[in-house]
Amino acid sequence: MSLGDDFPLHSYTTEHDFIATLNSAFQSLSFNNTTTTTNSNPHVLSEPKPKSKSKSKKRSDPHHNSDENDQCGHPEIQDNKCINCKKKLLDDNFGVSFSYVRKGLRFSHKEIARLRDLQSHEKLKHKKLVLVLDLDQTLIHVTTSSKTKQSQTSSSGNDHFTLNSLQKTVKLRPFVRPFLKEASTMFEFYIYTTADKAYALEMTRLLDPENVYFGTRIISRDDSPRSDQKSLDLVLAPERMVLVLDDTEDVWLNHRPNLVSIERYTYFGSYSITDESETEGALVKSLRVLKLVHGLFFHKKLEVGFVQRDVRVILRMLRGEVLKGCNVFISNLDSRVCVMAEELGAMRAMELEESVTHVVSLVVGSEECLWAEREKRFLVHPRWIEAAYYLFERMPEQDFPISLKKFSNGCELENSFVCPRLVFVLFLIEVEATNCGLLKESLAVNWCMSCCFLRRLLSICHLSMKSFQKQFIGSERTRAPSQFNSAHGKFANI
Repeated sequence: MSLGDDFPLHSYTTEHDFIATLNSAFQSLSFNNTTTTTNSNPHVLSEPKPKSKSKSKKRSDPHHNSDENDQCGHPEIQDNKCINCKKKLLDDNFGVSFSYVRKGLRFSHKEIARLRDLQSHEKLKHKKLVLVLDLDQTLIHVTTSSKTKQSQTSSSGNDHFTLNSLQKTVKLRPFVRPFLKEASTMFEFYIYTTADKAYALEMTRLLDPENVYFGTRIISRDDSPRSDQKSLDLVLAPERMVLVLDDTEDVWLNHRPNLVSIERYTYFGSYSITDESETEGALVKSLRVLKLVHGLFFHKKLEVGFVQRDVRVILRMLRGEVLKGCNVFISNLDSRVCVMAEELGAMRAMELEESVTHVVSLVVGSEECLWAEREKRFLVHPRWIEAAYYLFERMPEQDFPISLKKFSNGCELENSFVCPRLVFVLFLIEVEATNCGLLKESLAVNWCMSCCFLRRLLSICHLSMKSFQKQFIGSERTRAPSQFNSAHGKFANI
């Protein structure tokens, strides 16, 4: 395997240098992990033993509770009965629920550790890791709208479905089936969704009609301790061998180091005329990253044993190479962009100085933008950092410019990737509300600015309500017709 063929490692002259640094990182992690046991054979798996827990402690969470079966001591129960001796348990707070495997099934923590150790040995024999996959807007896009455009419902391939039972229309993401086929040679799959069980099963059936890839490894919100969070506690593999592919970071608060973020897939209601590319789309590029992590984990030149290898360390090192050597000045943007830049290996400048290589901003004409133009520095939209984060690749700066469009009424609009669409969405909301008689025309813009939907869109654009009002609406209150007059004409060329 040649790393250079798949990924630009800017600060390493050879693959050997990168492997040597990776070895050192694994060894350092092992040295600091006092629970890891040593083994004379570096390529034999030996998982650390779980810490003993007090039998007297009981947790209130029904999915994650006491570790011991006080009645008979056996590690598995089914519907509050011991699987081994059939004794009925008086304790409802036993172990961890694995209802996605079989309804009513619970394992003790010791049994989970044993099963993970067993599964780890089996996967390593076949050189496989584990990949947890999200459904919505990662592998598919679903709509409940009855007004779906005809152009969006006529698909040349077998990637578009209308499910009358669920009253939903489903579009598979381009390249999803080749992605699953190729990735399955390197990973064991889990589906993990915050949707309900019936939905999860139906969508998985569309992706895997012959049940080749997923088996019973389909986790829904009905199986999860929290409906708004996802947890690797329900995955029967050690976290150091698990990767996650998801478009939403917030649901993986406790497992971000395992996450490979993917750009959100939107097909229905999209302003894009064409679908995502089958050959250069997000899944194609995510597969390259997954291949690279898998190849590094099983690299023959690694000197450390399997128990010391960790996909989280590999991800961190790969991501940290992308913008190494860049010194970025980030202007008045949310903290997420700043965190991304630092994780990508960029240095963050607190003020404009000679060492700054990139200015990241949304506002043209600001002091920092004028400085960048004067000093011949790169001036880029925040999407440049986001693209690098999703793709593990430094993208051409010229593909991420910021500029202004001026309209006949004197309103200046930032020509970024999302903002023009945002204003057009505002126009549509306003017209719909006015036509339905819900609002007086003069109140439409104020209503739009207060709705939750708009706030969500603004967060995607890294804008606050105040900055939106200043940039797009102006300091004076303006009636909607004069602000958005002939919207189709004004936005046609954006």
